[in-house]
Parts: sequence; structure tokens; C-alpha cells
Amino acid sequence: MELTAHGCTMGLSAYRATVILLFFFLSHFSFTTAIRKDIGFKFTPFCKTTVQGRYLLSDNNGYVCNALSIDSKSRCCPQTGKKFSCHGCNLLSQCCNSYEYCVSCCLNPALVNFFLLIS
Repeated sequence: MELTAHGCTMGLSAYRATVILLFFFLSHFSFTTAIRKDIGFKFTPFCKTTVQGRYLLSDNNGYVCNALSIDSKSRCCPQTGKKFSCHGCNLLSQCCNSYEYCVSCCLNPALVNFFLLIS
């Protein structure tokens, strides 16, 4: 049996040998050496912040900062201060001097059970 395509004639055994050789070449000598997963775009986290105070902000990561030091792109406070700060908060009465420190303190996962026990 002979195969013809565009005026070329090839025997069936030669056709099979060509297909096997092509399959072997493509499966063993891949031109793709690696798949690049990151395409160069840096993921910037986006924080939710309090809008209560005039000078202080608290983000959803538990940091408190002044309004001028917040990152303009991510809206996150710089991670330089204490995380989950309870500055000015009385844990027994559950009252704080500042709303932002109250939010930061209440975001602390270790204190969630404490607040539930004393309520």
C-alpha cells in the first residue's frame, strides 16, 4: 500500500517509521525547558483600614500607624510597630482610649477566646 500526498509517494512502512521517529523526537527533545509561573507582576496585598480617627489608622493585619505613614498602594500600615497592639486598652473592662488600638487588640487571635470567656 502506498500513501500519496501532494505528489509524493511513500510506502506504509516508511510512513510508520517517519511517524515513530517524529513521536520519539518530540517526546524526548522538547524545546520547552521550563514553564515560567510568575509573569513579572508583583502581587501587592490590599489592606482594609479603619476610617474612624483623624490621625491614626488600623489595618486588618493588626498594625496601627499614623495616617501619613500608610502605604499609598496597598493601604497597609508599615510592619514596624507591634502587631495586635493593646496600647491604652483595659482588657478586663474591654475599653480602649483609641478606636484604632481597640481594633488592633481585638484582631489578636489569642485574645478572642479571652474576650469570650469574660463576656
